[in-house]
Amino acid sequence: MSESPLVDAWYAARARRSHSMQIPGHKMRYGRAGLTSFAQDVLAPLLQDDIPLQGGADDNVFSGRVLEKAEKLWAEAIGADHARFLVGGSTQGNIAALTSVVAPGVTVSIDRTSHRSAHAGLVTSGATPRWILPRIHPEFGVPIGVNGADVDMEGAYALFVTSPAYVGTITDIAPLAEVCHRQNSVLIVDQAWGAHLDFLPGGGAHARGADVVTTSVHKALTGYSQTAVTSLKGTRVLPSTLSHGVDLTATTSPSATLLASIDATRVALLRDRGAHMALLIEATADARATLARVPRLVVLDDATLGCVMDPLKLTIWVPRTGTTGAAIAAELWQQGIGVEAADADTVIMTVSVADEPEELAQVVSALIAVIESQRTSPRIPAPAATWQIQPDVVLSPRDAYFAHRVRMPLRESIGHVSTEQFCPYPPGVPLLAPGERVTQQVVEAIEVAGKTTRMAYCSDPTATTIEVVDESRSP
Repeated sequence: MSESPLVDAWYAARARRSHSMQIPGHKMRYGRAGLTSFAQDVLAPLLQDDIPLQGGADDNVFSGRVLEKAEKLWAEAIGADHARFLVGGSTQGNIAALTSVVAPGVTVSIDRTSHRSAHAGLVTSGATPRWILPRIHPEFGVPIGVNGADVDMEGAYALFVTSPAYVGTITDIAPLAEVCHRQNSVLIVDQAWGAHLDFLPGGGAHARGADVVTTSVHKALTGYSQTAVTSLKGTRVLPSTLSHGVDLTATTSPSATLLASIDATRVALLRDRGAHMALLIEATADARATLARVPRLVVLDDATLGCVMDPLKLTIWVPRTGTTGAAIAAELWQQGIGVEAADADTVIMTVSVADEPEELAQVVSALIAVIESQRTSPRIPAPAATWQIQPDVVLSPRDAYFAHRVRMPLRESIGHVSTEQFCPYPPGVPLLAPGERVTQQVVEAIEVAGKTTRMAYCSDPTATTIEVVDESRSP
């Protein structure tokens, strides 16, 4: 088998450029002089390398099986039994995993820091959530993982946890796997932010007992935007069952360009043998040490939080400097530096294998300069409400989603049951989800979060009205 079957097929298709009488509509002609006059100047830079899987990297009946071969090689590389490539991001993977594993009326224990895609998976599967509140650091107000002792699996068919969390904290997966497998429940891990962990010594969630894991190749690794992988290890979930969930949520016209970037990422990582990753982990540790010397700035790391932190995540806590994370991020943006996320108290930066130690050091210097320019007297912390909400579940997410609904002002909706999500984005973790009762705490959290970030996935972009279950109408 080729070292990179999908990459090889992509390059062959790119070189072949046969006269196509099938989709995609751009016929893979852009970038070829003289072959088309239609909007060449606008479209060529965007489309010249867009090659489909069907009728491009493989023929119409997929006789080359290049995607299957690449998926098998990925599974082998991370110690899984099966893998499916995704072009709908980890969002698709999480929805597919829940839709495959659980069913209407089934209980799933689920980490409340989970991404909105997990909530979507509850709608598609019809499962009922039993929310697990993660441990929250008492001073810094960020989630520090799910404790096995806090997990109630009685009557639950599966456990869904997110690790690493958006801020970079990593949950100890092994004790959770023990709790699940003791009663033959399935452990699903959203490892979207930790694809690189699979290629580090010790491995990722599968190595610690997870059954189904979804990772975003486009985050800390080098896949095209949207690329992700859902993988399976063990016998608690049939490969065909997971594949049905993936196929249910997938496009039937996937881009071989996107898919090949997953294959290429694996090859690059295996060829490098972890050398560049080790340099970046060391550079990230150096960056943390440099930032820790800044007066009144707190670096959220293993020692500060008392839990394991993603070695490629830089998260700082700024209230003692007097400024806000949002103000820091805005100034850095003006300087051409984008951060992963920022709120009142924190700034989060994602380091990837495409970074270089020298560039990271320059970013840290710019960050320190901005903090010093904005420094004032220490202020009272304002922890993100995303990590503080305790949901009041009234209906299953699916029942609420399909219920008759009525719109009303958000402030007048207290006591009613929501039919929609309100997600500060980033990180995309809902403050309110379908089936949950609107409370005063939730309303205040939505109003506060909406001042500093985009409130996503609610039908009213101003987030001042809400669609709730119309209790005057029967289901």
